[in-house]
Amino acid sequence: MEHFEKIFAGLILFIVTSVVAYLFKMRQLYAATPKLYKSTPISKDGSLCEIIIYNRGNQAEEDITASLDPDLKAELLASSSSDLTLEKSHIKLNRLHKGQEASAILLIENGVLDPSKVISISSKGTKGKTYKKIEEVPPNFALTFLFFAFILGAIPGAFYGFKAYESLSKAYAEHKLKSIHEVGWSNLEKYYDSELKESYSNQEFPVRLVENKQNPNRTDQLIFELYNKTAIPMEVVADKKSRAKGDLSYFTSVTVPPMSKETLTINQPTDSEKNPEPEYEFSLKHGDEFIYGITYIYNPYER
Repeated sequence: MEHFEKIFAGLILFIVTSVVAYLFKMRQLYAATPKLYKSTPISKDGSLCEIIIYNRGNQAEEDITASLDPDLKAELLASSSSDLTLEKSHIKLNRLHKGQEASAILLIENGVLDPSKVISISSKGTKGKTYKKIEEVPPNFALTFLFFAFILGAIPGAFYGFKAYESLSKAYAEHKLKSIHEVGWSNLEKYYDSELKESYSNQEFPVRLVENKQNPNRTDQLIFELYNKTAIPMEVVADKKSRAKGDLSYFTSVTVPPMSKETLTINQPTDSEKNPEPEYEFSLKHGDEFIYGITYIYNPYER
């Protein structure tokens, strides 16, 4: 299964990188004719029109030509680039860098300039498309793909990142509390970062197993001693993990007064042959702190 997951992840990575490489090489040359002013004081029957040339690709476009309907009588009044010229019915532009645009204001004496009047737009490397509205012009495909890939990957990425952080925190706490972890305690990260931990050394823990009490004809029990080295009461709650719903035979809790110790007794499961290492879950309530999810695994063969 792990080998299959690696192959699948590699395939996904190959597909994504191939798509991104293709989109980054794709040329995106467009023209739009968004503005039309049918009345102008400089011409009795003429109209003012705007044409915008876009390079939405990731490569510079050279020798750009936007060919207008040859029946139109057009005059270039203004442009955003000094390289933009009008030669008869052809708007020419020497070079347009990636992500840039160039616009021109034209006086049309015998009609209007709409997308149908832009016969073609092309460059040395590609043929483009014409649109009526600016908002219809496509964005950069590569950046758009990366954006959506980021959005789609952000949630699982955050999830797995959080899981990785949890795993590292758990491993670090168990490393620092090595002697405690070795006797059966785990999920110690919340305890390690708590105020309660400040009252104990890395070799100490508020809960310690002292006896496996064998009871003939009765349920065996584990006896723990609880040490409260703080100035406020500490409540300890214990229960067996993965117990049947509603089964409270393993549940127990003890409140330990400040600077004192108490005993906590918890039943052992009777099916010890099927479950030789039962797990117990402990929670410690200390003032406003509630440290939950600490796990203790009892292994009788190590004692």
